[in-house]
Amino acid sequence: MTRRLRTAALVAAVAAASLAAALVAAPPAFAHSVLVDSTPADGETLAELPAEFSVTMNEPLLAGAGDAAFALRIRGTDGRYYGDGCVTIVDATMSTPAAIGAAGDYVLEWQVVSEDGHPVGGEVPFRWTGAATGTGTSTPPGCGAPPAEAESPTEPEFAFPLTDILWLVGALALAAVSVGIAVLATRRRPRA
Repeated sequence: MTRRLRTAALVAAVAAASLAAALVAAPPAFAHSVLVDSTPADGETLAELPAEFSVTMNEPLLAGAGDAAFALRIRGTDGRYYGDGCVTIVDATMSTPAAIGAAGDYVLEWQVVSEDGHPVGGEVPFRWTGAATGTGTSTPPGCGAPPAEAESPTEPEFAFPLTDILWLVGALALAAVSVGIAVLATRRRPRA
């Protein structure tokens, strides 16, 4: 193997090892939150109303993302929404006081913001067999706001999370340093 080929192979190996180390050491913030529990559970039949409806994620939710970024709503098959739209967030759990209409099928709609700054949402279908506790509204509720006519919903705007940028810069710096060391290590040394 020629010296030039050895140098190229060493540089490629060091760069690949640096990239692999950066990817393995990447924080879990690169992954989005995942629903791990909810009240009610997916497909559950409720005869008694719980004190609150809730969703629990696999990681703490992003504090300070703004109230509009989080939602927990109960929607009936008739399209009506129940509850006041106010949510409480504690670590990885978001909850809202329970309210519901007449017996029937419902969906718990949720949206949260992961630690990495990305919105994640979903639905949990369930059945209610008890008495109505509210009349519901035709528009999704907003905490502290009276029901209004439906407007087209807007997605919250999120900046590229600073942690993602820092990890990327760190990985690139590590790769550059590794390549520099490999090049210096393979340079010809002057003979004495």
